[in-house]
Amino acid sequence: MTNEVSTHLSEEDLHDVLIGMSTPEADTHLAQCQVCRDQLEQFRATIQVFNQASLAWSEARPAMKLHAGNRFKSRALVFAPVGWALAAVALLAIGVPVWKYDHRSTFHNSPAPVTVPEDSEAQIAQDNDLLQSVNAVLTANEASPLSEYHLTDRPHPRVKARPELRNR
Repeated sequence: MTNEVSTHLSEEDLHDVLIGMSTPEADTHLAQCQVCRDQLEQFRATIQVFNQASLAWSEARPAMKLHAGNRFKSRALVFAPVGWALAAVALLAIGVPVWKYDHRSTFHNSPAPVTVPEDSEAQIAQDNDLLQSVNAVLTANEASPLSEYHLTDRPHPRVKARPELRNR
């Protein structure tokens, strides 16, 4: 709804009135405007017709015929044993291979025992020497961050040494 007196309520405003969420401005406009009151009554009448038609349809639904179920019941009596037999065959077709797989002989499954020879003291010492020489070659080519930025471990001469904090 706008502030002008000549305008009417929008459909949204009329819907709000119908569901009980009207604004004071909409209520004031409805009290003064016969066109909007007529449109609101038309909405209410349409909703009432819909409600009555829905109720009439739900009450007029035909009841299920009981004798139609008997025809299917006789077929079910014939095919029920066939269904159970098929289920039993499927269970055996799946269950037997699974049972055989789980209960196979362990003689065919067990791998041959693997023995790992233990290293001798001389071999361990030789391996350690090799690792130390590789480490020495690798670390010799690494640039130290201190040398890369031309820094030393000593504090710079212009920087005053911090006094040590005493225990309190």
